[in-house]
Amino acid sequence: MGPTPADRAVLLLGVPLLGAVLGLVLPWVADWVAGLRWAPMQGPFELVASFGDGFGTRLACVGGGGVLGIGVGCVLLLMCMRLTVDGTTIQVEADGDTQRVDGTEVHVVFVDGGQLVLLDAESRQLLREKCEPPVEAVAVAFTEHGYAWREGDPYAGLYRRWVPDLPDLPYAVHVLLKARETALRKKSRTDIRELRHEVQKLGYVVRDESTRQFWRPLVRS
Repeated sequence: MGPTPADRAVLLLGVPLLGAVLGLVLPWVADWVAGLRWAPMQGPFELVASFGDGFGTRLACVGGGGVLGIGVGCVLLLMCMRLTVDGTTIQVEADGDTQRVDGTEVHVVFVDGGQLVLLDAESRQLLREKCEPPVEAVAVAFTEHGYAWREGDPYAGLYRRWVPDLPDLPYAVHVLLKARETALRKKSRTDIRELRHEVQKLGYVVRDESTRQFWRPLVRS
């Protein structure tokens, strides 16, 4: 399960077309910007303007814009989420990273805040990743292979906003959540995920809303 035919068309045809259109108007834009003394980064525009706006220049800009668009479209396509579900394994590919989860460990599956979440029997997050395919299709994929699907987080009511030095949490958890808050601000996906797992080792689950973190204890089913 991955990008739809419409998504592929937009990325592999629409983006290159947009690049070609931008390339077509680039000579005129470059000539105009080069004439503005106050405009920043005039060097690249002056370089393009120096070639004139003849047919050859426009053709080169259109071709260059189209090729650049193809490259951007291919990169975006590779970054799209791909979900593979069977009776033994769940695999998620997103942003060049691959995560695999043993299907026998999965206790419940749901989508929370646009993210696909897999929990084990102790409510530990085995996976939390952005969910790009339609939720209905994802639900069908999991239920057809015997996984327990829920319409929302069954433990949503247990979450509390993290506040530094809150007495309800151990010191070690506060240290990890503080480090994770920094990772959220820097948008460091690897650190965000690894620190979430470290928090779970101490008996707590964490979810995010922007840079705000919410926690709850593990719950045995």
